[in-house]
Amino acid sequence: MVYDKMNEYIEVLIHVFKLVKKMSVEKNSKFKYIAMIIYNYTVRLANDNKVDLTKLNINNDDKQTINLIPFFEYVSHNNIEFYDFEKIDNYNVDVNKKEDVERFVLSHIYYITQKQ
Repeated sequence: MVYDKMNEYIEVLIHVFKLVKKMSVEKNSKFKYIAMIIYNYTVRLANDNKVDLTKLNINNDDKQTINLIPFFEYVSHNNIEFYDFEKIDNYNVDVNKKEDVERFVLSHIYYITQKQ
């Protein structure tokens, strides 16, 4: 089944990417790598779904609140379960499988946004 709010979902991903990128400058370089995987996932998803990133409503205000409703709707729509980073090991994620990469990226987004 097709997800019909892809533009809104991708907007959320871009806002989260910007937040994580900012965190990488302020806190530590670990967030730099997380920002990079979020960015790559977002661009691939936009390309796969023919979403024009230049047409999205992206606010450049650093102090904005991110509306995560489209994120949680997407996760629910696709029955995605987040990884438990306390229990994950190298064998849980197959980087050759799109669904594993997606689950890994969305798990990071979930944990980062819920701890802010």
